[in-house]
Amino acid sequence: MPDILVQFVGLVALIVGVSLSYLRWVRRREPLGWSQRTLLLVLITVLVGGIIGATGWWADDPRSFSWDLPPLASRMLGAAAIAFAPVCVAALEQPVYGRIRLALIMIVVYLLPLALAILAFHMDRFDFSAPLTYSFFIVVAGLTLLSLWFLYRQPILQAETAADRQPTSPIVRTWLWIVALITLVWGAALMIADTGPITAMWPWPGDLLTSRLIGTMLLTLAAASAYSAANRARAGITLVTLLVYGLLVALANVWNSFAGRPVNAVYVSAFAVMAVVSVVLLFRYAHPREAAAT
Repeated sequence: MPDILVQFVGLVALIVGVSLSYLRWVRRREPLGWSQRTLLLVLITVLVGGIIGATGWWADDPRSFSWDLPPLASRMLGAAAIAFAPVCVAALEQPVYGRIRLALIMIVVYLLPLALAILAFHMDRFDFSAPLTYSFFIVVAGLTLLSLWFLYRQPILQAETAADRQPTSPIVRTWLWIVALITLVWGAALMIADTGPITAMWPWPGDLLTSRLIGTMLLTLAAASAYSAANRARAGITLVTLLVYGLLVALANVWNSFAGRPVNAVYVSAFAVMAVVSVVLLFRYAHPREAAAT
C-alpha cells in the first residue's frame, strides 16, 4: 500500500475515533468550559492515537513511526500505547481529580524525557523530508505542553466520592512500590546507556534513542505505581496497566521466535511476573470477600 494511502487511512481512523469518543465522553457532559473540554480531548487523543498507532507498531511497519525501530522495540512501543488505554478510559468514564491526574502524570513522564533527549542528542535520526516527522514533533509537543499545563492548573470535572479516597491494602501498596523501584532503576539505566553489565537488559546496543524510548515507559510505570500506591481506586487502574503492559511485552519477546530471532528471557520472565502478580492482586482487589475466605 502506498505511503500516502497508509497515512490517509490512519488520519481518517483518527478523526472517526476522536469524533466518536467526543460524543461519548465530552458531548454528553456539556456545558463544559474550554479547559475542561481540552483536557478531555487530550486524553481522547492519547487513547485513540495510541490504539491506531499500536496496529502499525506491532506489525513493525516502518511507515508507522518517525525512525526505524527494531522489531522488538516496535512491538514494545505498541504494548506501551495499549497500556495507556485503561488509564485513559478510566479517567474519561469517571473524570475525578485522582484519575485525571494519574493519566496526566503518565503522559508527561512518558513524553517529556524522550522529547528533551531527542532535542539534545538525536535530531540526526529524523528524516525531515517525511511528513510523519513533523506530525511526530507536533503531537509530542502539543500533548506534553498541554499535560504539563493541566498538571499545574487541573480543572475540576467531577467531584470525588468516599470510594475514590479509600486506601489500598498493604499487599497492593507493597507490590506497587516494588514495581515503582524496579522500573525506576531499569528505566533510568535504559535512558542513560545502550549497553550495560547485564546485556539482556539492554537489547539494543548502539541504539541509545530506541533504548530511551523503551526506558521512558518504564519510568512511566514507576511514576504511576508510586502515585497509585496509597489509593485503592488508582491502584486498581494501575494494576490493569501493569497487567496489560507486562503481558504484551512478554508476548512481544516470545514473538521473536516466530521470526527466527532469539527470545530475551530476562524481559519475558520479568514482565510475565509483573502481569501474573498484578492480575492476582487485581482479583483480590476487586473481590475482597472471596479473597478473604480463601
